[in-house]
Amino acid sequence: MAQTLYLSPRKHIYELQQEFAAFYPYLRLDLFHHQYSDITGRPVKIIARSSLLEAAGLKEEGSMDISDIMTISELESSMKEKFGLIVQVIRQSGSIWLETTMTDDWTLKQQNDHGRELSKHIIADQAEDFDLGRGNLS
Repeated sequence: MAQTLYLSPRKHIYELQQEFAAFYPYLRLDLFHHQYSDITGRPVKIIARSSLLEAAGLKEEGSMDISDIMTISELESSMKEKFGLIVQVIRQSGSIWLETTMTDDWTLKQQNDHGRELSKHIIADQAEDFDLGRGNLS
């Protein structure tokens, strides 16, 4: 089933991230400045989620359909080609977020399911972690 993301220059980055997270709660979109780069030449991540998409380089207002069968690389390429935005999909793994660069050929559903699986295992492991010796001081 296709979902639609709406992009406009006056929309905040966090609003786009929330829209995306409503469909894929274990994935996150990070945006990068297209005109700025670090010492290695890679784009610089936009830290301020309160920034407008206009500041991220949005060149055109519009909508984009995404679906479970769309790959990470297709999403990232489409965002760049259609809107001029440099995005990176990040996957949750427990309490940390990891870049998906090694698995860009996976679909959004595969990535989200994998994030859910990893996060549930980590949460379950943490729940079993308790101190047997607590309170047994003599």
